[in-house]
Amino acid sequence: MQKKLPNEQFIYYGDTAHLPYGDKSEEALISYVQAIAHFLKSKNCKMLVVACNSATTVINKAPNLPYSFEDIVEVISPIVDLIATQQKYTNIGIIGTRKTISSGMFNEALVLRNSKLHITARATPLLVPLIEDGFLEENALFPVFDRYFQGFQKCELLIPACTHYPIIYQQIESYFDHKLKVLHTPKIIAECVEAVLQQKELLATSRINEDDYHLSDVTDEFLREAELFLGKKVHFKRTLV
Repeated sequence: MQKKLPNEQFIYYGDTAHLPYGDKSEEALISYVQAIAHFLKSKNCKMLVVACNSATTVINKAPNLPYSFEDIVEVISPIVDLIATQQKYTNIGIIGTRKTISSGMFNEALVLRNSKLHITARATPLLVPLIEDGFLEENALFPVFDRYFQGFQKCELLIPACTHYPIIYQQIESYFDHKLKVLHTPKIIAECVEAVLQQKELLATSRINEDDYHLSDVTDEFLREAELFLGKKVHFKRTLV
């Protein structure tokens, strides 16, 4: 989104104190989502991007959100819209956290929209700590892939339903000898955010304020991860909501 929308200010809230979201109850996730949404509204954010698949599974169930659903972009619906309408791929694989996979949101929505799709879905929770700890080499990941990707041999396209997984796109495609394509989900979400801002005539025309980064708990581990994702060091404020 930063590359796609260079004039926009992004206010980021990472709920590090409650990680991992993928193992939390629905009630807990709803309370976290509500608190963060109200904090971002207090910072005058004009729209909300729910950049977490597990949080997305409860966003429609959270009462009294300070944003209308037209002002929210999450990371499941844009992917479903794209995959359900394309005709190139029939066998679709999905990997994600336990919460995302057990919710069935991807599977049910895709099959409802396109009955010709064949879905293979699996929770792959071990991939998150491996990525966070920097185990990105093929000799570290491939033995784990051997376990998780059993039954994925016929898949033509893989949906990485976790925001950590872009880091290992190339390793996954290499594991499948490049016979399987991994969907570039961050690009799709960024394009969706741009489209919503254009539709509402809210696109910023010039850069005014710098991006603002907040964490519920600042840890050395997260700072290392942030630098891995962003390619630079940024200052995080410890902010409880």
